[in-house]
Amino acid sequence: MEKLTSPFDIIKKSWGIFTKRENLIYLIKIYSPIGFLAVISLAFTYVPLLTKFFETYSGNIVMSIFNFLFAILAIFINLSGIIAVTAIIGGQTPTIESIYKKALSKYLKFLLLTIVVYIIFALGIVLLIVPFILFMTWFAFSMFIYVERGTGIRASLSESKKLVKGRFWKIFVRISAFGLFSVLSQIVLSFLPLGMGTIAYYLIGGLFLLPQILLYKEVTSETSVNG
Repeated sequence: MEKLTSPFDIIKKSWGIFTKRENLIYLIKIYSPIGFLAVISLAFTYVPLLTKFFETYSGNIVMSIFNFLFAILAIFINLSGIIAVTAIIGGQTPTIESIYKKALSKYLKFLLLTIVVYIIFALGIVLLIVPFILFMTWFAFSMFIYVERGTGIRASLSESKKLVKGRFWKIFVRISAFGLFSVLSQIVLSFLPLGMGTIAYYLIGGLFLLPQILLYKEVTSETSVNG
């Protein structure tokens, strides 16, 4: 059985890729729309006039619409991030416009896949921790598979599970470490004043995708070799 790169080495490599000046600027541009909405969201909290408005019935409706649009855009930016990070790992930097255009063409099915994955994860939580661990690990690569291969929702989930087979605990340990890295980064950024940490966290979203996609690339490479 192949030996996968340690999670710490993957995170270290991700940091090196992300902090290269051209990659950093490029990925921040990709994530800037969600950062902009985060600024607006903070205004709802810190501007007294807006805060008072959102305590009203009309304000609640507006807030619900805003949160819905925020979620829709966040999924689109996540898709764009996957495409952009994959390109960077492959030594390419397509234009921002081409990234968004490609993401738009894949968006509907990616949105459905995202909903299905989150429903499965939620079901796993309801069924207690063991099913959640199983689902989280089995389907960790489903979104990357869809973006790379254009497979359907069921096929993306199935192919992800196949990739995990025979290396379940290795994958689980690594994605857990990546999740911890993301959470700790968010905690550190939370010390920035006036909610600036939240904006920063959204803008550097590519940093947290990099370890996952590097792991996916390594696993698919090993599978092809052993295939």
